[in-house]
Amino acid sequence: MNNDDLKIKVNELRNEGYGYKKIATKLSITVSAARYMCIKTTDEDLLVNNCKNCGLKIKSVKGKKKKRFCSDVCRYQWWNHKNREEKHHGTH
Repeated sequence: MNNDDLKIKVNELRNEGYGYKKIATKLSITVSAARYMCIKTTDEDLLVNNCKNCGLKIKSVKGKKKKRFCSDVCRYQWWNHKNREEKHHGTH
């Protein structure tokens, strides 16, 4: 897990109500590192996401919902693949 992913995960756990000790234990980092990441995480860091299809880093606009795909092509491919899997496995 790279540093950006770790910052995002720490912030997600913090928003869920976890304390520094539980975050540190869960992510195998020190308590002071967890505290530091919570303090130093900016709003801009939270707007970075990865495309669900290709994994490319994408940046969302503050005040709007987070982007999940980097392009229409990736969005189409991801949903088509998901629909094919559901038809194949019979889950709806």
